[in-house]
Amino acid sequence: MIKHKDKKFFEKNGFFLFKNFFNKKVVLKARQWMLKQQPKKILKTWTETEPAVKIAVYSVLGESKTPVNSLANNKKMLKAASDLIGDEVYVWHSKINFKKAWGGTVEYFHQDRVYWQDRGYPSDKMLSCMIMMNDHDSENAGLQIFPGTHKLGFIEHQNFININSLAKFMIPPRKLDKLQNKYKKLQVEGKAGDVLFFHSSLVHGSGHNTSNKDRMIILSQLNTKNNLPKDVNNNAIKFNLYRSKLELEEAKRRYNWFKKKYQNQRKKNKIIYFAPIPNNEK
Repeated sequence: MIKHKDKKFFEKNGFFLFKNFFNKKVVLKARQWMLKQQPKKILKTWTETEPAVKIAVYSVLGESKTPVNSLANNKKMLKAASDLIGDEVYVWHSKINFKKAWGGTVEYFHQDRVYWQDRGYPSDKMLSCMIMMNDHDSENAGLQIFPGTHKLGFIEHQNFININSLAKFMIPPRKLDKLQNKYKKLQVEGKAGDVLFFHSSLVHGSGHNTSNKDRMIILSQLNTKNNLPKDVNNNAIKFNLYRSKLELEEAKRRYNWFKKKYQNQRKKNKIIYFAPIPNNEK
């Protein structure tokens, strides 16, 4: 299935787009199943929604056999991933990401390993399989990548709080300027049924979906059998606590700021924030 030239391409660039990997009828069936699900029954928390988007993330690993779960754990896809990275792989996490028409939000440029490495993995010999459930291009905020950046090792990230108040990580703009000069950002374009395989250290991201076209993907995150994590339970807890502390600190900061803003306006008969009332309106 995976040819020698495909493996060499992956080793050089950190990604490989396998066209027509899944039959479009199978993908359509899985997509239709997903769209029929009720948010209240499948969402874990409100943080898995976005403004005007009832379902932004759906974790599928460990669920009972469903059309989306079958794709996320497809043996043929895992075999292709194994051939590309040169080691047997297993799924350690999978999910569906939605970028709904007009509302899907940005994913700032990062390396996936920023979310993995502190869990105890000895190396970055990991990758992801992105199954395209819709056509995928620049118009509906398709993925953008920096080919070859997987060879750079870990790049320093900065933390930020996303639209749902979750702590996430991004590569600073000054570093992205340097990557653009050397590696040149590439827009990934594919059709429903295509699968993008990409290395855990490949720099990637995507913008807001400002089109009238949905963008849905299944993302299976894979580890190699020879990269088993050490003390993964304790390391994962520590990483969770680190991110939760950032979220809690930001929540306190925002609460105190908005509380003060509210209280100050209650005490005044004049506008103390936003645009003042001009004389001709008075």
